[in-house]
Amino acid sequence: MRHSVVRAILWKELLDLSRDYKTLAYVILLPLLALPGLAVFAGGLYSTQSVVVYIVDEDGSGVSRAFVEGLAEFLGRGVGGVSVEVRMAGSLEGVPVTSVAIVVPQGFGSSLESIDGRAEVRVLVLPGSPAADRVVSAVNSYVFRFERALVEHRIGVLAERAGLAVDAPGFLDPLSVRREFWIVGGPGGGGAVAEEVALSARVVAFSLFFVVNPAIVFVSDSIVGERERKTLEKLLLTRATRLEVLTGKILATTVLGVAAAAADSIALVSFFALSGYGLALSPLLVLVWALSAILLVLLTAGISAVISVRSETIRSAQSGSFLVLMVALAIYFSSLAVDFTALPRSVLIALQVIPFTHASLAVFSAVYGDLGDVALHLAVLALSAALFLLVAARSFSGERVVMFR
Repeated sequence: MRHSVVRAILWKELLDLSRDYKTLAYVILLPLLALPGLAVFAGGLYSTQSVVVYIVDEDGSGVSRAFVEGLAEFLGRGVGGVSVEVRMAGSLEGVPVTSVAIVVPQGFGSSLESIDGRAEVRVLVLPGSPAADRVVSAVNSYVFRFERALVEHRIGVLAERAGLAVDAPGFLDPLSVRREFWIVGGPGGGGAVAEEVALSARVVAFSLFFVVNPAIVFVSDSIVGERERKTLEKLLLTRATRLEVLTGKILATTVLGVAAAAADSIALVSFFALSGYGLALSPLLVLVWALSAILLVLLTAGISAVISVRSETIRSAQSGSFLVLMVALAIYFSSLAVDFTALPRSVLIALQVIPFTHASLAVFSAVYGDLGDVALHLAVLALSAALFLLVAARSFSGERVVMFR
């Protein structure tokens, strides 16, 4: 295979694709603008939310006043970016239907003043309001703190009556759990950072789905689209071999596919950063993410080339290729919630027959620091891409491509 011929075809393909400004804008520029714009838009709408909370103190005792005043101050600071307006009432009658109403019933104070008394707080919530749900979560958090302080006070009273010195926190929490993380070589630390990296890896694994689509569009247009435009015959009349022609087209697809993947990745990171949930990306995770994306572009290009060579129209080529896209979607969507290493061995082996699975497994292996597994999964991904490219090259005959026979 002559490299000069491949370079000439590569340059020709890149020039053809560069003239299609709309496609380039949709594939590369649109994600860079759309995802961050979506985060800004949704974040702006979220920050404008305001929840009216009524706190109804039907008891009126000193204990209930302490509870109510503390709760009002706690909610008044805002809840997860949602503005909270707290209003007080002495009775539920006359209180309008609102997002959240918290009712402290009669007998609240006398029950809690008893050494073993119990009381309850009613929380009325407007169904279907995410902002109201956040407020309810904040109320539950405050109730837990208030309850903990009350229990510690009761322990102190009982200890004083018994003439004992009791450490209330130790009495309530005699056993603790220290959470560590498994890494290659044995147990390790890392704490919250390791957990954030692991959770970010799930998002990264899912984002690999967006790498697949541009390659399908570019390859089907490069092969079937050029045949429909009646320009493929001239290319095949040159001295370039079918392998050189296909290699040039695949390399052009890879260049633009990787550019689109980079745009999608930057847009994804920007989306989470602007949403207030920055991804924790280690250098190894970023490197494996990039290598997986490049190999996925090559793999998808090879699969799409095999389908395109056997397709009569660009529409049928893309339809067939998008069936493959659905397989990738199933794998990468599952990455959000499924721990592949926890699957039965037979299921995991069956999944690894699908080449797309190895991109996800490489990403997860990077989180655990298992360089051996990372190399193995990337190697399988590379071999799968090479296999499909070889099949495409053998299928890429002048008569089949031009006359569709």
